[in-house]
Amino acid sequence: MSVVRGFFSGILNFLLFGVLVVLGFIISLNLTVLNPDFVTAEFKELDVYSTVIEQAKTMLPEQQLIDAQTVDELVNGLTPWFEEQADKVIRGVYAYLKENRELDVTISLEPVRAALKEKLNQGVLSSLPPQLQGATQSQIDAYMAPIYAGIDAVIPASFQLNKAVAGPEVMAQLRQVKNIIGYIDTTYIYLIVAAVVLILLIALTYWWQPKPITLSIGITFTLVGVVCILGPLLNNLIVQILSQVIGPTSLLSGLQTILPELAADITVPVRTYGIGFLISGVGLIIISVFFSSKESSPGSVQG
Repeated sequence: MSVVRGFFSGILNFLLFGVLVVLGFIISLNLTVLNPDFVTAEFKELDVYSTVIEQAKTMLPEQQLIDAQTVDELVNGLTPWFEEQADKVIRGVYAYLKENRELDVTISLEPVRAALKEKLNQGVLSSLPPQLQGATQSQIDAYMAPIYAGIDAVIPASFQLNKAVAGPEVMAQLRQVKNIIGYIDTTYIYLIVAAVVLILLIALTYWWQPKPITLSIGITFTLVGVVCILGPLLNNLIVQILSQVIGPTSLLSGLQTILPELAADITVPVRTYGIGFLISGVGLIIISVFFSSKESSPGSVQG
């Protein structure tokens, strides 16, 4: 009988081990990559926005109206606004992916228009062209009017992110991501149920005897903890995946240098999860020592 119990217990503990390890990595995903709060906080902590802005500045066309220093001042002044709008876009995309909302994010670009016009006006007033020497304010305003109109023509009043703007190719990719997230959420629930059922079956296998139950589950928990703690050693794989997602020629290519730190932050929850199970497993093994090893079965009679 003990051999049969050991056989079934081994199978159930092996299944429990696999379920708990996968559950740990799914929990880590839910707390990091699939969590907009983590993404926005990580972008600020790793100074992602500044990196993207600097990359974008190198892609700006050359112009003569304002110099590079003025461009830097303009960008620095708009950085808080840019971060706020980027957070808004990120949360809007996550709302579409996770909350079944429509993809519809509108950003007003009036602050950009106003800041650029102000900088241009300051530049003209600080160094008036020859034709404006001695000109009145109304003449200067008339000179600047077509320039302002050109800014309004180039920079729209607002930017709207929706299905039409994203296009069919991007929307197809987003739908794939949305389906994957749905599978992850469903798997998360099933894994929790499976873990509870497996623990109950292990207890039933030993006829609810506390010593073998705590010992076998304690060993399984300890192994789960060790694997999850060592799991972040796959950081290099995570870095390679993120590098492929970003691509070498995209606007985000400047983020390649911070990918190792980002990968380390992504794996923090699974390390914490592993430490928790390691401590619990060792604790259960120690507790099992204090139980008696007396076995009983449903058909046994004590007198």
